[in-house]
Amino acid sequence: MKLGSGFTNQAVAGASLAIDIQDVFDEVNGILTLRETGEVLTADGTEQNTYIDNNPLGAYKPLHEFVDLSNMLAGDTLLIRVYYRLADGGGWLLQDYQSYVGLRGGLANSKTLVAVDLYPCRFGCRVTIEQSVGAFRDFLWKVWVEN
Repeated sequence: MKLGSGFTNQAVAGASLAIDIQDVFDEVNGILTLRETGEVLTADGTEQNTYIDNNPLGAYKPLHEFVDLSNMLAGDTLLIRVYYRLADGGGWLLQDYQSYVGLRGGLANSKTLVAVDLYPCRFGCRVTIEQSVGAFRDFLWKVWVEN
């Protein structure tokens, strides 16, 4: 039952309608799920993709990429870059980068894991690593995406 303003009122519409609305809300939220992908990448001195969604089917929400720096030793240098596309068929635009140097990437307090925040996008997201100095290491990485 609608009130004059176009809004429903639980007292007027009844408790069963409120329960039905809550059930629909729960179903819609249940559709949103997390998926993850990742593997071990062996650096080779070039800029290499860890995560790339080159041609998404619509707007989507990548959340985070985690990169394990525990294999880095003194003298190693690693660069992590994040790119986005802002137009269909457009080029990759650098959004952020961070350099990690030395044992465990120079992280303090025995940390070995870095988290790269990612943002919702429509035309693509790409994360790369490039080990430019040192013997080439293996890097475990994982990305979490909500869809």
